[in-house]
Amino acid sequence: MSAPENADVVLSRLAAIVDSSDDAIISKTLDGVITSWNPAAERMFGYSASEAIGRHIVLIIPAERRGEEAMVLARLRRGERVDHFETVRQTKDGRLIDISLTVSPVRAADGTIVGASKIARDVTDRKRSDEERTRLLREAQEANRAKDDFLAMFGHELRNPLAAVASAADVIAVARGIDELPRPLAVIGRQVAHLRRLIDDLLDAARVRTGKIALDLGPVNLREAVDHAVTVLRAAAAPFRHLLEVDADEVGTWADPTRLEQIILNLLVNAVKYTPAGRRIRVTVRAEDGRAVLRVTDEGVGLSPDALSRIFDLFVQGEQTVDRAQGGLGIGLMLVRTLVELHGGTVDATSPGRGAGSTFTVRLPLIPLPAAASPGAGTPTPSRRRVLIVEDNEDAGEMLRVYLERRGHEVFMATDGAEGVQMASRVQPEIALVDLGLPNLDGLEVARHIRRQPHQPRHLIALTGYGRPEDRQRCLAAGFDSHLVKPIDPTRLNDLLEG
Repeated sequence: MSAPENADVVLSRLAAIVDSSDDAIISKTLDGVITSWNPAAERMFGYSASEAIGRHIVLIIPAERRGEEAMVLARLRRGERVDHFETVRQTKDGRLIDISLTVSPVRAADGTIVGASKIARDVTDRKRSDEERTRLLREAQEANRAKDDFLAMFGHELRNPLAAVASAADVIAVARGIDELPRPLAVIGRQVAHLRRLIDDLLDAARVRTGKIALDLGPVNLREAVDHAVTVLRAAAAPFRHLLEVDADEVGTWADPTRLEQIILNLLVNAVKYTPAGRRIRVTVRAEDGRAVLRVTDEGVGLSPDALSRIFDLFVQGEQTVDRAQGGLGIGLMLVRTLVELHGGTVDATSPGRGAGSTFTVRLPLIPLPAAASPGAGTPTPSRRRVLIVEDNEDAGEMLRVYLERRGHEVFMATDGAEGVQMASRVQPEIALVDLGLPNLDGLEVARHIRRQPHQPRHLIALTGYGRPEDRQRCLAAGFDSHLVKPIDPTRLNDLLEG
């Protein structure tokens, strides 16, 4: 084969490579005029070869990047190669695409630089992937920091009431007489109630995120709900140093009474946290424009426009000092918004600005007030019950036993599942309170065994730290009648004993 034929074959192969390449391969003069344009360039930039050849390379360079071309041409004239230069180019339809550009000088036979060959690779997808990875990494880092901040905050919030309980227990240990007990006992009661609310809010936040909050709806007098919430707040906050005013009309709404009280309490607690002692907190209830409207207005620290936009988000709080004097987990207002929306209502916050107080407004469905209940014959005398407690935590079981005995009940104790089943058969209790996390037989097995005995308790009650709907369903399926979440609410317990 002759030399010219070999050269033709080589050129043919090179042309085939250029035509089949997925990268845009473009040639241009040192003045920037396009001299060749392969099919990949047509696909990438949208111009046909006939449209591009003979035109200046700025055809595909955005106006704000045309200074790059002078830099590239200057380097080419010096005989330099530009490798993997990442930039942006513009297509015929105006789209901007990310490309990686390699530009090499083209030399004549005598070595003179006469032009340039450019290879452009579309890296838009890669850049998008890189940006997505960067975003996900940033979000993961932020989530990790938020987790660390939350755990530190949660530890702080648990230590405060635990410290108060421990101190009250020390005071009781050195008390010289029964007249010295009411004050530390009141402290313990308040702090345990505070711990219960913290844990309930945390668990409710988890239920909200998984969509597992269910409502038990019925007609409710919003004024009565406010009065009850205010009573709970005053009992929990000692001493209560705010001027709390209630101006409530008789207004009916369709709500879950427990969740409605949670909404009101969280708004009141929020107002107390961010309002200096001695200033006013005002609660109003009205029927407005076909809605039941609850407003909580305070003379507290107020909210900036940025804080107003985020105040109902999870773990968001007002501005805090290093000592975290206000406390809380940043959960309460998120729960308020979620619970209000589950009731078919809305909630919003307004504030004139920092230092000027805030107003939180809840709007709920308005219904006619339910008919007042007929006057009763007075509070019935508590019944004396035969009660069995099955609890392996001896301190918890003993305190529950003492409480029930002081209420006039006859109480029996078992500290594991097998003993509990045997004692249930022997003493035949009317009420059985069974912890679920028992040794030997767990509480669910204890319930199943008791349900197979000839004597059946009138009420079989599960005691547990788990309060999810599926936990309650599992207890009911095992034979329990009711489900109490620790720490036990004494009012709820007494209702079950009297029911």
